[in-house]
Amino acid sequence: MDQVLPYLILAASLAANLFLFFSLKREIQVLRVKHGELSVRLQAAEEKEGEPLAEGIPAPRRAGFNLNTRVQAMRLWRQGEPPERIATLLGVPCKEVELLIRVRRMAAGSATPVQP
Repeated sequence: MDQVLPYLILAASLAANLFLFFSLKREIQVLRVKHGELSVRLQAAEEKEGEPLAEGIPAPRRAGFNLNTRVQAMRLWRQGEPPERIATLLGVPCKEVELLIRVRRMAAGSATPVQP
């Protein structure tokens, strides 16, 4: 029995490897079929729209304020520029400039010591 045990283990491991190999092949075949179906559906959708779907995706929205823009906005505001002009100069929405100014005023107001 001691001489047969290594061969049984080898046969069992080979059988397990063959099972895994063929199950992997089956999964790959299923994924190829799904990929083909999705490619056909994508081409049909592009033909229906008249333009490729990738070109129809809107560009990501530009980020508003970063640290440099915020510093420039505050510098212009301290120089007396109106929020509309600051927004135009920096290329950011006017509402964001107004919000930044409001937050700055609130922060400056809370920084003052409270009198008893």
